[in-house]
Amino acid sequence: MVKMKKLLSNKKGYALLAAIFAINIFAILAFKAATMWETALQRDLEQELLFRARQYVTAIELYKKKNANVNPKSLDELFEKKFLRKRYKDPMTGEDTWNIVMREGRAGKKGLIVVPEEMMTEYIGKGIVVGVCSTSHEEGFLEYRKKKKYFEWAVYLGEKVDKDMPELKYVGEPDYEDSSEKEKAKEEGRNDGGRGNDDGRGKGRGGERE
Repeated sequence: MVKMKKLLSNKKGYALLAAIFAINIFAILAFKAATMWETALQRDLEQELLFRARQYVTAIELYKKKNANVNPKSLDELFEKKFLRKRYKDPMTGEDTWNIVMREGRAGKKGLIVVPEEMMTEYIGKGIVVGVCSTSHEEGFLEYRKKKKYFEWAVYLGEKVDKDMPELKYVGEPDYEDSSEKEKAKEEGRNDGGRGNDDGRGKGRGGERE
């Protein structure tokens, strides 16, 4: 009788251990599945971001062809004049507000500037609208033209997607400007080859980049 009780007790203990083990395995598999799903969703959103940004670029191109090579003055103009089917939202923020990529038009300067959409009227005389980029500072799984953060993924007329992203000048947003300066300093450090600039000769050659 005693042996029977001991045997039953052992069986219950083994059953409990097996149940705990199974629950742990299920939890691990569920966590991995959730992580994989989130990663897949994020990657889909990144592809959607590039797709939507290119819809704006295509609309800008069509606008120029129909308006004697003149660039639009706003994203709303593209929609209102039927060059854009709708105001696409930025999938990384859920908002229909974008940063505007503009090509500087002042004498001697042909660089790209990035301006918050609500401020772009102040810069129309300084450049032309050529594209858009996200306002999100999150880092992506995808690296687009050697850039990780979404607000650095400029999509614009004439871009060369097989080359590194050219230097972007951010205006109107201090945190964007800080990020731009940090990236520039990092690039200068790489150009120095780690020599530093104690002797005054180690300054970066950031001005020589595309």
